[in-house]
Amino acid sequence: MYSILKSIRTTNFLLAALMGLLVYGAVAMPLSPSFRSLSSTALFDWMKTAPLTASWWLYGCVAVLFLLAVNTVLCSIESVLRKRKGRQWLLTTSPQVIHAGFCFILVAHLLSSYGSFHKHAVLYEGYGARMESGVRVHLKEVKSRVESGHVTDMKATVVYTYPDGSTKEATVSPNNPAFVDGTGLYLKRVTTDPVPAALVLFSYDPGALPALIGGVLFITGILTLVVLKLQDKDRPPADTA
Repeated sequence: MYSILKSIRTTNFLLAALMGLLVYGAVAMPLSPSFRSLSSTALFDWMKTAPLTASWWLYGCVAVLFLLAVNTVLCSIESVLRKRKGRQWLLTTSPQVIHAGFCFILVAHLLSSYGSFHKHAVLYEGYGARMESGVRVHLKEVKSRVESGHVTDMKATVVYTYPDGSTKEATVSPNNPAFVDGTGLYLKRVTTDPVPAALVLFSYDPGALPALIGGVLFITGILTLVVLKLQDKDRPPADTA
């Protein structure tokens, strides 16, 4: 079993199976109304209530990704143990850094699928809403600039009130969200007619940090591997005379 799990043939088979499931999903998703709520619901929460006829391929993807992660870890361990006496340690470990980045990205998707949420809300000036953490968000003021009938700039000032009574004020704009307890508040639209209000998005993604770490490791491993390979290519052959 161990030899099968660490085999490169197993990797190729799992990747082919994953691609097949994803291609099926890309065709099936637009045809099924069950997927309409997926964009605003954590994947695993959606899978609990979705009909199996629509979600079976997602269960298959999760199973294949788990086996692929196990295969990646075992292959990396085997490679490092086999080549640990090599002179070019960076060249040996660069693929394993890429594998580690891949595993971090998988963990990030797992966390996001389990606990993320994205919810839109309309906040009226002078009023607010209570977040799941107990923090209350109060819309203090909205501002916008209109030129030639188009909104060219907008921002909103919000006040966070914590359960202990302490407050924090933040100004948000389309490219400048505010974060409290890991939940981001993104400004989508503002209006002053008939009353000042703002359309905001509350977004929480616990997989953001592991995804960042995985991306950095993945890119670092690839760049290191490319540079070392180019150096080996440009190095003159050894004189065997």
